[in-house]
Amino acid sequence: MAARSSATAALLRCLALACLLQACLGNTHMRLPGHDPEGYVFSSYSLNQPYDESMHIGHWMFVGDTVAGPEQVRLTPDRQSRKGGLWNAAPFNPPSDDKYPPWEVIVEFHVHGQGTKLFGDGFAFWYTKTHAEIGPVFGSVDKFTGLGIFFDTYSNVQQARGQYVSAVIGDGKISYDHNKDGGDIKLAGCHSKFRGLDHYGYARFVYEDRMLRVYLDTNGQGWEECFVIRRVYLPRGNYFGFTAATGDLADNHDIISVRVAEPAPMDEVEKRLLEKRIKADVESGVEKEPHHDPQYEDEHEEEHSPWRTVAVIVLLLGAAGGIYYVTSLQQRRAATHFT
Repeated sequence: MAARSSATAALLRCLALACLLQACLGNTHMRLPGHDPEGYVFSSYSLNQPYDESMHIGHWMFVGDTVAGPEQVRLTPDRQSRKGGLWNAAPFNPPSDDKYPPWEVIVEFHVHGQGTKLFGDGFAFWYTKTHAEIGPVFGSVDKFTGLGIFFDTYSNVQQARGQYVSAVIGDGKISYDHNKDGGDIKLAGCHSKFRGLDHYGYARFVYEDRMLRVYLDTNGQGWEECFVIRRVYLPRGNYFGFTAATGDLADNHDIISVRVAEPAPMDEVEKRLLEKRIKADVESGVEKEPHHDPQYEDEHEEEHSPWRTVAVIVLLLGAAGGIYYVTSLQQRRAATHFT
């Protein structure tokens, strides 16, 4: 009898294990480990499942066509002409005196839908002066002030699918040109196949020491650098948010979780790679290229301005002296010729 009970118990365990394995293999929304922030997490600016489907989530606001499910916040459904957003209700003001406080945001997302060849339009991460407004730029307003990072799934320039991540820092005046996929106002970007994954995708935005670093993990192999931008000035008091939009093409744009934290210190390998990247950018002349954002202006311009003023005065005096000398010489020659 005992032997029969043991055999039955073993069989039940095997069946349970088989069911669990089948469930895992059949799950197309798998979470990947190793994406938790290492620094202190600001809970009032973070978002974790399960969610209240009545759309009452503390510290967060829903706008447009965004709805909540038990495992995700769907910014837009896979339907045409939809816009939606998820915004933190309070501006980011951590307990520090830094005018440009550091932060790290790790977002878990899933972009998917019925389309196999064409789909769109994409979603955006925001850290901006205003919030919770519907508009034409991936569901939010144009001519924004602050940071926008865009996960674009359709290239209007090439008239084809194209998955690209880019950054724009708005001054409240520049406009995002969709027909040019942002055009010249994009400061940096990278290609990434983040749409249609059989697991969740991850993005990591790190702002520290006036530097913006963006990393992605879309294949489960760990963080890969997308781009680095130096001399970025993002003040306290802006709002974190996510928006998405569909047009003639559509997709589900889902936010699974958001963690806002203090940036973890870089290890020696990260520091060396970052120093190497900055050196390469400087040597290639990236920072001398024209940009609409004032972050690429000379930081020491005001310090040098008195010397530049003196130099201009010296040049003007020299030019005036030269003109006077030439004029006097011509007058003397004319007088000699007349006599």
